[in-house]
Amino acid sequence: MDEKKILALMYDFYNEHILRGQNNDINYYIEQIKKYQAKKVLVVGSGTGRVAIPLSKYTFVTALDFDEARLEVLKEKEKNVKTICVNFLNYKTNNKFDLIIIPYSTLQFDNDLNKLNKFFENLYQIMTQNTILIFDVSKSFNTKVEKNREFLFKDYSSKVEDEIEVYYSAKRFDEYIEFLIEYKMCNKNIKVFEHEKYYYYEEEKLLKLINDNNFKLLKIDYGYGNNEFKHKHLYHCRKL
Repeated sequence: MDEKKILALMYDFYNEHILRGQNNDINYYIEQIKKYQAKKVLVVGSGTGRVAIPLSKYTFVTALDFDEARLEVLKEKEKNVKTICVNFLNYKTNNKFDLIIIPYSTLQFDNDLNKLNKFFENLYQIMTQNTILIFDVSKSFNTKVEKNREFLFKDYSSKVEDEIEVYYSAKRFDEYIEFLIEYKMCNKNIKVFEHEKYYYYEEEKLLKLINDNNFKLLKIDYGYGNNEFKHKHLYHCRKL
């Protein structure tokens, strides 16, 4: 098993242990599918399908990600989701979607204004006047503290058939926070590392991107309908 496949499997392993509460977003998105009567949904930054797979029980879902190994894991878990492996900046399609979802702070992976404008330009091109765009950003990265290498948990993974020790560290920079997740396969004596970088949330910058690219902001939901995740801001937009 190559390193990319191991990391894709560890992505699920980590989420199952750490992001349990984050899964509240799934019920939120199901409610939006019903509200907007969405028959075709695009999930951008789908990873291994944490959001796309449960949504596929309610509508037709296309899952887009640039990580081929993660999409392979998604397809192993659920065949009823169309997958597209591409960087969204290069995505072209004649298909139209009723709802486009960009979950779990995907828009905070980059802070380059040219790329972000290109991202919104691409969204504009694939949306109709009736398409709803929902993207999820988080204020929590603005206040997370730095951590030296810290043991998180140990558990058995049936996917890699080994006990896994998971370690975490975080380092703050002027514009972003960077995480390093270390997975140690105890019996196989293999280590793999996942680097994640999230730029800090800037509401004014996001609102300017929306306005400059001819989108109308419909509303912002704070959290997923409970008080637990008020740091999550969910923007609902459509084309002007």
